[in-house]
Amino acid sequence: MNAHRFLAAFVLAAFLTGGGLATAGDEQIASLFSSSYEKETAGQIDQSLADVLKILRLSPNQYIANYRAAWLYYLKGSYDNSVKFYEKAASLKSGAIEPRLALLLPLMAAENWSKAQSIAEDLNAKAPTNYYAGSRLAYIYYAQGKYAEAERQYKAVLAAYPSEYEMTLGLGWTYLKMGRKEDARAAFNEVLTIRADNLSARTGLESL
Repeated sequence: MNAHRFLAAFVLAAFLTGGGLATAGDEQIASLFSSSYEKETAGQIDQSLADVLKILRLSPNQYIANYRAAWLYYLKGSYDNSVKFYEKAASLKSGAIEPRLALLLPLMAAENWSKAQSIAEDLNAKAPTNYYAGSRLAYIYYAQGKYAEAERQYKAVLAAYPSEYEMTLGLGWTYLKMGRKEDARAAFNEVLTIRADNLSARTGLESL
């Protein structure tokens, strides 16, 4: 289940259990969450976002609504707005990893590598075995041409998650950029052993 969809189910359960709906406002918020998810599933992103923004007019500090608005803006390619709402969500739950991990998505999409690196390094220090923190940090290094750092980070993620062939693929491309062709060949072939149809690995081999 999509993390954002799981959150919606959770908040609806919170509204609908433990004595029922407390207020008409709660009932309206629950209805808007349900509508928003239905519209997202139907591919109606603008309409889905409109429902969430209605929730935020009713309850500006509603964590899940801020988190979800950020996600929907990300889907729309409105990265500045996505960053703004993820940052608001992070401020509402200052100790949470979740919104800061998600914040990396629009930052990376907008190629704001400096800010993304700072956040990813902090997250990786706090949660060194978190796959998303580690893998996103590896890619952030790679995208900036920091190949030695990327190699180290891809290897660190693989040490914790040996079956994640996407990390082996990233390592292969890192080796290729470093001019280490035999290491790159070995990494790409390892990926193709698992996923013979992987286009990126095949492209990497063809470029050697």
